[in-house]
Amino acid sequence: DPLSPENPLILGAGLLTGTHGIATARFNISAKSPESGNLGDSNSGGFFGPELRFAGYDHLLIRGRSPSPVYLWIHDGEIEFRDASYLKNHTLPQTLDVIRTELGDQDIQVAAIGPAGRRLVVFANVMCTIGDAAGRTGMGTVMGSKNLWAIAVRGKQPIQIANPERLMEVAAKQYRQITQTKGYKATALYGTLMRLSISRTQGQEPALNYQYNMLESGGEEFDPEVFIQKYEYGKMACFNCPVHTKHLHRFTSRDREGLTGAGPEYGGAGYFGSSCGTGDWVTIMECWDLCNQYGLDILTTAGYIAWVMELYQRELIDNSITGMPLRWGDHDAMINLIHQMGRREGFGGLLSDGWQKANLEFFGKNAKEYERYIPTIKGMTVDQDTRGTKAMALGAATATRGGGCHLRSRFTMEEMDLPPEATKKIIGRPVVSDPDSYEGKAYPAIWTENLCAVGDALGICRFVTKWLSPGLLGFNEFAEAVNAVTIYNTTPEKLMEAGERIYNLERLFLIREGLDRKDDRVPEKFHEAWQYGFQKGSRIEKEKFETLLDEYYREHGWDAEGIPTRETLERLELVDEPSHLL
Repeated sequence: DPLSPENPLILGAGLLTGTHGIATARFNISAKSPESGNLGDSNSGGFFGPELRFAGYDHLLIRGRSPSPVYLWIHDGEIEFRDASYLKNHTLPQTLDVIRTELGDQDIQVAAIGPAGRRLVVFANVMCTIGDAAGRTGMGTVMGSKNLWAIAVRGKQPIQIANPERLMEVAAKQYRQITQTKGYKATALYGTLMRLSISRTQGQEPALNYQYNMLESGGEEFDPEVFIQKYEYGKMACFNCPVHTKHLHRFTSRDREGLTGAGPEYGGAGYFGSSCGTGDWVTIMECWDLCNQYGLDILTTAGYIAWVMELYQRELIDNSITGMPLRWGDHDAMINLIHQMGRREGFGGLLSDGWQKANLEFFGKNAKEYERYIPTIKGMTVDQDTRGTKAMALGAATATRGGGCHLRSRFTMEEMDLPPEATKKIIGRPVVSDPDSYEGKAYPAIWTENLCAVGDALGICRFVTKWLSPGLLGFNEFAEAVNAVTIYNTTPEKLMEAGERIYNLERLFLIREGLDRKDDRVPEKFHEAWQYGFQKGSRIEKEKFETLLDEYYREHGWDAEGIPTRETLERLELVDEPSHLL
């Protein structure tokens, strides 16, 4: 049971987190997911991960349940349990501020849950600032189930560096490498909103809950340039990062209230926007900020709203169930649903325990046949439409944390029309430039899995790596930084193997939970063709995808059901791996 006291909650900073390495801010929160019932794992930036290390700890393993609400206060090697019951009526941003005020230090870093986590909404997140969240898989719900409402950290403990001079040389070199690329310049200006422009121009929008691949409404206003010119007033950066991808916004709400916040990222713009049928930035920002007040995962919240809007459109549910009209792009309906989900009230409260229970409530014994209307992978709502990019579709279908996770195995270079000789130089094998081709697309997905797994283990942000752009950091640069910080004397090849080991270990977790080949699939809607754009007609063809999945399993050293073979486990030294005891 993900909400049982025995479910371990693990917070882990990366090997390079908090060092002078570039963009080394990241940390992971992991547990069994209450949202999917499978692997729970979410990654966040900001300053919490570095401060945890400065406070004297690289990892925290938390078990059990407190009889009353508490928060942890970790400072220079000391750990205290403090009463948190007074936080009961605070929003998540208020919780962050109140704890810092109580402890008398505004530089304290806090990872906290909000009202949704305290009420055990299964897709509650953990936030460290108004712009930094460990969003997906319900890690805030696991914290709430333990009556652990926050973790505050502060310290001045040094991180031991094997060769400080060499690390400064590596950091300077990698800084120049990053800031001279086109990918850096676009990301520093637009952040993840550059993805909005790409999805709109290339016809990859999740329009009206993936019914279409382009949103007809919205027009020229629904554009990152408009957001930046009208609503952005500043940027935020994470620890030691030159990219500063996070937006600070200011706007006047529908109620004529002046509001400020951080974001949105593409997940908010693309899913509160295209997927829910609106191109109105005020609606998008209000929904985004309201999720942050409650501590709700943006992608799941928007995915659920789009789902019930489609059910309403198809007259499969009506006002007698919803209590209100749920028309596409309806500002008030979207805001009301978020309030209801965060408070566990009304129709939205039915969604607070996840789509599976809500679907059963709606359709009873016929629930299975209606699952096609909510696009999910491994129990999680999807976060990208990959019908026209076959390596990405494969990575989405096999992603270990579900939801088609773009942060696990998205081979972004597939969209760049690179010649095969160019991809051979980057990843070691040529890849056909046609994104709609199935040919040879297994290895790029696996290469990306390894890159992302190692990046997370090191604490390096995706946006300075080859996951984003070919000219950014990869295994060679990772090895340079590791060898400056440690005495491991590693190689790019050893790091690639470490990434493979991590991914196989996560696969073993899924197998333990009963997942196998049947779960490595794309949503049923992805077998339907795109209607618009230059890739009109693109879809996932079932037989060709099964053949590609066979190739993927062979490349991994797994059997026909996607289970690692004995030889693969021996090669990766996982035969006697003990973490299953967790």
